[in-house]
Amino acid sequence: MSHMEGSQALVLFILCALLYHSVAADHTARQPAFDHPLLKNHTLQIKSISFPKSMNKNPSSETVKLPRRCPRGTVLIRRTTREDLIREKQIQRTKRIDLQEDTVTVEAYTAGVSFSDLNEPVKFYGISAVLDVYQLFGVLDTQTSATQIIVNKGETGPLAYRNVVQAGFHVHHEAEGDNLTHFFTYWTTDGYQKTGCFNIHCAGFIQLSERTTPGQVYTLSNMVLSIFRDPKMSNWILINNQEPIGYWPKEIFNNMADSSQIQLSATASSPTDQPSPPTGNGELRGASFKNITVWNGELNPYPPYVQHAETFLDIGKPFYDAIYNVDSGLFYGGPGGWKPQDPPGSISHR
Repeated sequence: MSHMEGSQALVLFILCALLYHSVAADHTARQPAFDHPLLKNHTLQIKSISFPKSMNKNPSSETVKLPRRCPRGTVLIRRTTREDLIREKQIQRTKRIDLQEDTVTVEAYTAGVSFSDLNEPVKFYGISAVLDVYQLFGVLDTQTSATQIIVNKGETGPLAYRNVVQAGFHVHHEAEGDNLTHFFTYWTTDGYQKTGCFNIHCAGFIQLSERTTPGQVYTLSNMVLSIFRDPKMSNWILINNQEPIGYWPKEIFNNMADSSQIQLSATASSPTDQPSPPTGNGELRGASFKNITVWNGELNPYPPYVQHAETFLDIGKPFYDAIYNVDSGLFYGGPGGWKPQDPPGSISHR
């Protein structure tokens, strides 16, 4: 067994839960999602997913290198430990989960591209992109570095109706218990106040994959992520390289019939007395989102002029950078090292 495989075995406790929760023998074999009170009458969506024709796929088929860890009829679930729950409560208490909002002792810096409706009658129903994935070093236990797709609804309205789903990879000791690169998911229906959580630390996300699960240490060099609203069942589907990972069921949302804003971004957060951590691969614009496709209600691609793309960058060079081109994608990343008392670096408006 290699060192990486050994590390992965130590930090990832696998539970193969019965896919059909109604026939589970006891609560330890059930999917945690079905503990949500709004999912008592939920119809499990397995084979009826409507795949977008223009969905990205990995030409190297890296995902198939991940072994099938569970027997057919079961799914891969990372066991939620007592330590996981303690960390999740700490995150909620300090409100550090909303990585785009500062707290008293923690600063968060974001860079990326946003697609929004700009008060026009444009509704988004999904997005697909190829993400470079790196085993990023130099992120301290008190810091986070995340790369993600964020699908928003109600971002300019009351927090009680801000619904969000997101997925990507991060180094986040407080959430995962180590400083490795993890595949992660998150959801909320009240602007990160009281609802939602990382991965499957609370009821909500329904797991389908036998190979990949939220919270898993991720060792491949890329992700081919797609998040979209299924036109038949209205659930929000998460796919990696054409393999359904799972979905956020429609019942848990109060304002997610479509999306008004989608972001591709990197976020670094750090206590104010520590230099900010690296993002991407630790080099300026060294990481990327490529083959970006934004979908309409029929899951057909929107043309670029409808997407209203806008690049955002909190802290500029030499700490971080981000540049977006409709043809080549989003290039982002940087070594970090910024402190609040420093100037914000060089930021050009694009």
